[in-house]
Amino acid sequence: MHQASISVACYCVIIGAVSIYDMFLTIRYASSLKYMERNPVGRWMMQLDQLSSGDLPDLTLFLSAKSIGTLIVLAIIAALYHRRRRIGQPVAIGVASFQIVLGWYLTLATG
Repeated sequence: MHQASISVACYCVIIGAVSIYDMFLTIRYASSLKYMERNPVGRWMMQLDQLSSGDLPDLTLFLSAKSIGTLIVLAIIAALYHRRRRIGQPVAIGVASFQIVLGWYLTLATG
């Protein structure tokens, strides 16, 4: 396996791991998420998922969108890397770097 292929695979693992961590925190803090969520699209999706009774929101739409978004990003990175390695690797580095910063922010914000 080529060194660049291993690197891109590691970047994809980082992207997926931070995404899973974000979803874990979403579930863990579900009762207060409507006050903590900073993303306006995320807040809008959570409003669509609100149940008529109970304190905990139904996060099905929100978590489904997060999962599908992550899978789409990983698929695009894989396709870019396999078709144009010169572009795919920097894109993977950029997204993984953003995810690392997001993971750091999520840890500080919830810690």
